[in-house]
Amino acid sequence: MDIPIITDRRMALVLIVTLAVCACGAQDESREPADARARMRLVTREHLFAVEALDGSAWITGFEGTIMHTSDNGASWQTQTSPVSEDLYDICFVSSTTGWIVGKKGTVLHTRDGGKNWSVQKSGTDQRLFDACFIDEQTGWIVGTMGTILHTNDGGVTWIKQGWNEDRYYNGVFFIDARRGWIVGEYSIIYHTENGGATWLPQQCDELQPEDVEKDFPPPPPNLYGAHFISPDIGWITGMDGIIIKTQDGGATWKRVTTKADFTIYKVAVIGDKGWAIGAKGSYLVSSDGGVTWKLLEDALGTKFWLRDMVFTDDRHGWIVGAAGLILNTDNGGTTWKRISGIYFKGQGAPQ
Repeated sequence: MDIPIITDRRMALVLIVTLAVCACGAQDESREPADARARMRLVTREHLFAVEALDGSAWITGFEGTIMHTSDNGASWQTQTSPVSEDLYDICFVSSTTGWIVGKKGTVLHTRDGGKNWSVQKSGTDQRLFDACFIDEQTGWIVGTMGTILHTNDGGVTWIKQGWNEDRYYNGVFFIDARRGWIVGEYSIIYHTENGGATWLPQQCDELQPEDVEKDFPPPPPNLYGAHFISPDIGWITGMDGIIIKTQDGGATWKRVTTKADFTIYKVAVIGDKGWAIGAKGSYLVSSDGGVTWKLLEDALGTKFWLRDMVFTDDRHGWIVGAAGLILNTDNGGTTWKRISGIYFKGQGAPQ
């Protein structure tokens, strides 16, 4: 599985410590090229899987129950107490007070006070829950391993299973309203519903299907990770091998967009004429024509670690989080990014 949630934490911590020693132990800078050194500024050392931003606040979640919050654009951070120690894979807020977090072993957490207090909701499953989408304080969906689809109409007091428990990972879910939504996952899975998830029907991008289907063991279609729609008709899906596919008819047809990238892309967002996408190896892509074409900006963010989640509150203000405590934000539409936390490798073009 090409997904960073299973990254070995011990290896990452060893890397961080090694880089810290190298950065702090160089007494004579003339002995080492500046571009070879790494600098660190850490809010947390944990891998970060999700970020949410709303009404001037931002929340991040990650490894071993990590939940942190800022109300001053990242100048200061407060740790919010998690009632669990499980990895937390996604976070979704529908207002400045009401939000949910999902994670490992069927974890669902809920807050009604902006995260000052988080309570456990019973999901009815022990599967890993990767992604959540709420459209209001009552209505939401969660997806995860083993074909898990959960739905609530009462703010998470009760969760109802949808789908058919197939042996597939569902990595992303996106609803444009209470009726129309999409799920993406392993082997180029795309499912669509027009009735709030009561029934799910498959959609397909023909360009992602293996060409050598006559072989005894044809290669599997690539995994898909994130979906983003700006209307019931127009949306994008991301995946392995630099995949971004786009639909203009609600998913009846999907077409691959050229990205010149060959690594996994986890998230995509489009607002007006601007678009952004992030993924493995510190990859960062931008669009200036509303997601029609994409440009890969190599080494733009100063890291080769994976970037797992991104959110924009408008066409200027956005956040990115990733491995080893990486937190970036922008207030100019992604032209430049400020490193709030993480390891910055000099010479890779990252903001100071």
